[in-house]
Amino acid sequence: MIKLDIAGLGVWSPYFSNWKEFSDGINTGCWQLNAKLQPNLIPPRERRRAPLSVKLAVEVMSQACEMACLDPANAAVVFSSAMGDMQITDYLCRTLSTPPRLVSPTRFHNSVHNATTGYWSIASHCHAATNAISAYEYTAPVAFLEAAIQALEEDIPVLLVTQEMAAPLALHDTCPSDQPFSCAMLLTPTGYFASPLASIQFSVSGDSVNWPDIPEDLRLNLESNFGARLVPLIAAVADHGFTRTILPVNLKFPLSSNSSLKLSVSNRK
Repeated sequence: MIKLDIAGLGVWSPYFSNWKEFSDGINTGCWQLNAKLQPNLIPPRERRRAPLSVKLAVEVMSQACEMACLDPANAAVVFSSAMGDMQITDYLCRTLSTPPRLVSPTRFHNSVHNATTGYWSIASHCHAATNAISAYEYTAPVAFLEAAIQALEEDIPVLLVTQEMAAPLALHDTCPSDQPFSCAMLLTPTGYFASPLASIQFSVSGDSVNWPDIPEDLRLNLESNFGARLVPLIAAVADHGFTRTILPVNLKFPLSSNSSLKLSVSNRK
């Protein structure tokens, strides 16, 4: 298995607004509602025009970099979303289905899948490589694999971002996401930072596996969100895993119907 570190983490949903609140929820089983969203890295003028999807991603990316004490300009980015900004997609389809078919230029500008990486690059002054990935329900583990390989091959920190919005009614059957969720992990080669959150070993196999279960106290209407597929991994890093057992925690995620990603989460250094 190949080894790398998680140096920083950022998370957001309506039930937790940062890593501390997520970790506290893991330990206590108590979750808040109406979590605040404060993407202060985006300048006020741009923030007014940015859609919620961009604000979510920038917020968790900023959190992950801050935790690792890394200048955001120094990290490559792998952004992932199964369906992109479904609210904007729904708006565009509805607008174009009836006269006069005049769409908002700003919303059209924000509809592209890599809009988030554009806002991030401008706000953080980042000139490192950015990538946007979509693989439907397999998006999160495929993006993890892409980010991990890039971090190791290029010997650089890479921000992995997984995100999915709540689906409007018209798209709910295609992507049954009930709550927005966003997470960012700063993946680095082993030893890049002196005190990472956790170490991970991973490998790819031809096995067909099911998604790892998310226990009841962690579901919070997130189990149908494709961007939240990595929640068991995040929980394992939070406090000896959702199983409350001593690390390492071993997890398997499907990459397709006949391939899988195997992860082993080890103790913090």
